[in-house]
Amino acid sequence: MDELRIGQLTKEMVAEELRRLGDPCAKAAEVVLRTLETALQAPAAGAESGRVIEDAVKGAMTAVLLADQSLPRGAIQVLEAVVEASHRRQLDPTEAMSAALRGLADLRRFVDPDRLDAVRREIDAHYMGVGDYFDACLREPLPPAAPAPRP
Repeated sequence: MDELRIGQLTKEMVAEELRRLGDPCAKAAEVVLRTLETALQAPAAGAESGRVIEDAVKGAMTAVLLADQSLPRGAIQVLEAVVEASHRRQLDPTEAMSAALRGLADLRRFVDPDRLDAVRREIDAHYMGVGDYFDACLREPLPPAAPAPRP
């Protein structure tokens, strides 16, 4: 009898669920927009709204990565959602984009430089000159890891 392969079974089940979603990158962007609309309802200080945007982008792009979707495509759709949310919430679009790019740069913990370069090229193709800022974000030192919660 074949050994039960939980990992393979789980992967296939998750892959099937993702196929049912339609476009996972578009869904990620939709979730970012809804999250930012909700989280930024109350007037927030610039640093606070920037942190909210950065965290939302980190979460969305980590999910795109785990779903084995196109990082460049996901990045553009998520950035478009951030731009839309910044307009709706009357946030400074430059600060919102900067926060989003810092969130995207968090991918450097998980992916190789070639994949990050593909993301940078796609960003630059859609937002002229913004790829340079993304490069600068990639060169920033990673923040220290948060300590594990105590039981």
